[in-house]
Amino acid sequence: MAKKILIADNELQVRELFYDLLTKKGYQVITAPGGAEAIAYCANEVPDLVLLDINMPGMDGIDVLRTIKSSNQSIKVVMLTGMEQSVLENQARLSGAAGFLRKSLDIQVIMTIIDELFKGGSQPHTSLLGKTILVVDDEPQIRSLLRDFLKKKGYDARTAASGEEAVKLLPEAKPAVILLDMRMPGMDGIATLKKIREIDQAVGVIMITAVEDQTKAESAKALGAYDYILKPIDLAYLDMCLLTKLFLSGA
Repeated sequence: MAKKILIADNELQVRELFYDLLTKKGYQVITAPGGAEAIAYCANEVPDLVLLDINMPGMDGIDVLRTIKSSNQSIKVVMLTGMEQSVLENQARLSGAAGFLRKSLDIQVIMTIIDELFKGGSQPHTSLLGKTILVVDDEPQIRSLLRDFLKKKGYDARTAASGEEAVKLLPEAKPAVILLDMRMPGMDGIATLKKIREIDQAVGVIMITAVEDQTKAESAKALGAYDYILKPIDLAYLDMCLLTKLFLSGA
């Protein structure tokens, strides 16, 4: 049975573009010009994916996201965004968004990311097999959780228990992306990020942070971090974040 995707965006051109491309790929696509229509559809059906504009007149994307999630936590909602909007995006993270797709991305990249999302939680991303991801966290349980998840997705997962160990590993591991904990004894996440940037300006860095450290996470983005994920770690959000970063960079 074809996967159902709901496109909720007040811009007709955006709805038409996604409708045409996704139906050609065999998806069942429904469009909604506003938040009320999107909520009404989700109340009667359970789409496999919702692509939801973060900025809409009337009921904006954040309110729509919260309403959808309050009635059905299992619905995967990915926010469509224009330029980066830190405050709104942070609200979306806290409200259960599965990730973000920027409208400025190449449309074929967006289509590939959507295809990869439907492969399932334990299936590997075949087009990214073997890409090295370095997990840097002082908590053994977090390292184990992320290493196992990343291996199931087909990545070459490496781990480091401290910022100092990560910096030493970097030249040899040559990771495509680093998942970097914000709070660590010794060299913390910000200090580690600065050292990483001295060695490699191009490697993608995604911060792992607690809710109370979001201000520091935004500071990390100013230092060149791609994004940040909140603890407890939502693996679906992490998956989306990695896919977007890797396809965007062509890693």
